[in-house]
Amino acid sequence: MIQITAILEIIINIALLSEIIPLIFCILFYKKFNTRILEVFFVYAILQALFIVLISVNGYVYRSLPTNNLLLRFHLIFEYTLIAYLLSLLIVNKLIKKLLVFSILPFFVYNLLDFLSYGNVEFSNTPTIVEFLIFIVFIIIFFFEKMQNDSKILIYNTVSFWICVGLFVYCTGNFFYILLVENFKNASIDSKNQLKIVYSIVTILKNIILGLSLTSLNLDDKSSEDNLNFPSDLNLDAFTPNHKLN
Repeated sequence: MIQITAILEIIINIALLSEIIPLIFCILFYKKFNTRILEVFFVYAILQALFIVLISVNGYVYRSLPTNNLLLRFHLIFEYTLIAYLLSLLIVNKLIKKLLVFSILPFFVYNLLDFLSYGNVEFSNTPTIVEFLIFIVFIIIFFFEKMQNDSKILIYNTVSFWICVGLFVYCTGNFFYILLVENFKNASIDSKNQLKIVYSIVTILKNIILGLSLTSLNLDDKSSEDNLNFPSDLNLDAFTPNHKLN
């Protein structure tokens, strides 16, 4: 039993350390960051690394549950803000872009009300479930838009695709993890340990995908305003040096 606990502790620590992988790759490929999308992703990577440092220091040094819960709340708000803004840059549909950006304020208010209800003594998983559910929906919308795109660049050769794959793994994996934790609070220790292993594997996989996403060959993820949209009935043969289109 002691050996299993030690192995579980190692896996959890590896998962925590893996949170700095995206930041390491961001530093290595910083010269390629010529779009707002990648800049926002860089800020997200810094946030994740900083959060892990703070949560680890509190967990191993101060061991304060209220401080831990407060850090989780701040992380949840900043994470939602950055990912929502990142997705708004990736999605083409203007209505959905605005919806994502405008959803930040209601989500902040919802977290504030949850804080007033529970304080720092207890951390409610409900806001996190809401966050993951929202992101799962919008990431699926992004994938649908990508499949409808007639771009000659293969979808798996773009940074945006792999970033969303990593986020999708993160959101779906942790979404079901939290649901299982909430529904099996009285489960055996072995069952809880298995759930922790699943969570750790999902976290490690997410961070590896996010880090390796920056190695994609085509950094085509500029704002949708940069895309050229030609009318379907436009006759390009009409354009000659001495001929003007009426």
